[in-house]
Amino acid sequence: ISRRVQRYFGLPSASGVHVMEVVKGSPAALGGLRTDDRIVAIDTLAVDSVDSLQRSLDASRIDRAVKMTVLRGTQKLELDVTPVEQAG
Repeated sequence: ISRRVQRYFGLPSASGVHVMEVVKGSPAALGGLRTDDRIVAIDTLAVDSVDSLQRSLDASRIDRAVKMTVLRGTQKLELDVTPVEQAG
């Protein structure tokens, strides 16, 4: 993400995690996340890598809605996503 886009949207970080695929019926899909979105924050925590995304969605947030800030094209969106424990 360019610094200009970061300033325009008031983002906490100039990076994020690109969504490569969203599984139909998954918590991400039910929350409105789409392929090619860029996740930039979970609640107020900046997401700048897959590791930081996983840390933001730790076990304490299972079955509790989180506010996911995403960039979709030229829009900044706030999505409510409820993580669930993965089977296996």
